[in-house]
Amino acid sequence: MTSPAGTTAPVPHPGRPPRPRSVATACLLLALAAVAHLAALPLTYWHQDFFHEAARSFTPTGGVSFAALGSTADLAADLLTALLSLVLLALAATNLAGANGARIASWATAPFLACCATVGAVRSPRPLYSVYSPEDIDRITAMARDAMPGWLEPLLLTLGLGAPVAITVALVLLALPPANGFFRSRPSVDPAWPAHPGDVVPRSTTAVAPEGSTGAG
Repeated sequence: MTSPAGTTAPVPHPGRPPRPRSVATACLLLALAAVAHLAALPLTYWHQDFFHEAARSFTPTGGVSFAALGSTADLAADLLTALLSLVLLALAATNLAGANGARIASWATAPFLACCATVGAVRSPRPLYSVYSPEDIDRITAMARDAMPGWLEPLLLTLGLGAPVAITVALVLLALPPANGFFRSRPSVDPAWPAHPGDVVPRSTTAVAPEGSTGAG
C-alpha cells in the first residue's frame, strides 16, 4: 500500500535498552570491592603497628637493610592498590552508562586488583619475619594479638578475601547476554538535515506505481 504525498513519520532515534539488573549488580559489586580495598589499606598498617610495637623489646638478628627494602616494596604495592581501587570506582560508574570501553577496562583492571587483595590478605607483618628469630616472632605475635582489638584480623581477612569474590562475580555478570545487549553500540541517525528526536520526516511524494506499469511523467 502506497503512502499519500505529504504523509510524515517520526524520525527514528535508536535508544539503549533499559539497564539490566545484572549490570547494576555488577557495578555495585565492583564499587564495594574498590571501597573494601581502600578501607583495608589503613587497617593493614594499623594491624602491622601492633607487631612493630611489640617487637621493640626484642633484639633483631640482622637483615635490617633487607627489611627496609621489604617495607618500600609493600608501600609501592599499597599505592598501586589504592590507584587501581580509584580506577575501579570510576569504571563502575561508567559501566552504569553502558560504555563498552569501561566494561573492557574492568575486565583488564579488576583481576589485577583482585590479585593485590589476595596477596594483602595473607601478607605477614614484614619486616619482622626477616630480622627476628622464629622464637621471638612467636612471642611478638602473641603480644601483638593481645594488644589489638579482636575484630581487626577477622575484618581484614573478610575484606581481603571478600573483595576478589565480589570482583569475580561482577565480571561474570558483565559477560552475560543481557549485559552484552546493553553494552552493544547503537547506530546513529544521520538525516540529510538537522533533526532531533520527535521531529518528523516527510515520506516520498512520489507514489509507487504497480509492478509492470510506468509512473506518471
